Amino acid sequence: MSAYFNVKIDGQVVVTNILGQWSEQVALSFEKEMHRVVPNVSATRFAHLVSFDEWELSTPSVAPIVRRVAGWCVSQGMYVAAEVFSANVLKEYLINKATEEVKDHVTIRRFSSESDARKWLAEMGFETQTTQQLPT
Repeated sequence: MSAYFNVKIDGQVVVTNILGQWSEQVALSFEKEMHRVVPNVSATRFAHLVSFDEWELSTPSVAPIVRRVAGWCVSQGMYVAAEVFSANVLKEYLINKATEEVKDHVTIRRFSSESDARKWLAEMGFETQTTQQLPT
């Protein structure tokens, strides 16, 4: 599977789907896309719904880029993040490393289903306009 991502806005929620094995080049493209999309959220605070279910990990050079994107998102108003993926110790470890610098500034919850993640986001005040599943 090739590496891929999809980023869109759904109300006050930035919805991201991460797929495949990420290289530094893919991570840099993702950073550029986030810098393009996030300023279009029509609120001072926003949520991030991200699916890692189809993510097949990444090269070590990706970690600092993802940390930089997470920090930038917090500086832009990211208030909560809902991460969706099935139990996977390695994914959890890598995601923890990528978010450790922002965890004191944003509420992050993990879910095994997108519907549970969307329910939690709604409870936090970030309802999505669509109930469809993230594209794969």
